[in-house]
Parts: sequence; C-alpha cells; structure tokens
Amino acid sequence: MVDINYTLLVQLANFLVLLIILNFLLFRPVLKHLADRDGKISSSHEEARVSAEKAESMVADFERELATSRVKASQVYQALQQEGVSEQRARLSAAKAKAQEMVDKAKSEIESEAGKARETLKSEMEKLPKDIASKLLGRAV
Repeated sequence: MVDINYTLLVQLANFLVLLIILNFLLFRPVLKHLADRDGKISSSHEEARVSAEKAESMVADFERELATSRVKASQVYQALQQEGVSEQRARLSAAKAKAQEMVDKAKSEIESEAGKARETLKSEMEKLPKDIASKLLGRAV
C-alpha cells in the first residue's frame, strides 16, 4: 500500500519548486511569445483589411474617373465630328459657289464669243452674196 510519510512532503515541495521554476523559465515566456504572436497576427489582419478597403476605394475612384473620361472623350468626339461636318459643308458650299461662278463666267464668255461670231458671220453674210454674184457674173457687182 501507499505509505504517507515525509517523502510525500518532499515530493510535494519538489513539485511546487519545479512548478515555480518552470513558470518563470518556460510558461511565462511561452505565453508572452504566444500573446505577442497573436497581437502581430491581429495587427496584420487589421492592416490587410485597411489595405483591402483602400484598394477597393482606389478601384472605385479609378472606375469613376474612367467613366468620366469616357464621357468627356465621347463629348469631344461628338464636338469634333460636328466641327468636321460643318467644315465639310462650308467647303462644299464654297466649292459649289466657285464652280457656279466658273460656270457663269464660262457662259458669259461663250455668249460673248457667240455674239462676236454672229457679228462676224453677219458681216461675212453681207459680203458673201456680192462675192458669189461677182464670181458668177465674172465682174464686180
């Protein structure tokens, strides 16, 4: 059986001394290290959460700016297109006016030349019957 004597007290004292020594040398440093590690992990999680929120905010800002830029680009494109159309119309009307002016000038030149040709033909027609008659008769008429 189990005898209860002074050795039990010595073993109990030995256990308590070992427990106190292990508490100072092992348990407290390990628990402190685990607490520090938990703190670092928590701070790392918090930093990661803050970074993720910042990244989401930056992505949202970028998408807003991109949408704004697309709208501005579309407006600029439309304005340039309208400017091009109006420039095209202006040039086309200027070209039509110039062409009409050239046609009018050519018509007036043709009419002038036709009038000169008629005058020449009239003067020639007045001489032609006399020339034919003098050639047929063989003498001057």
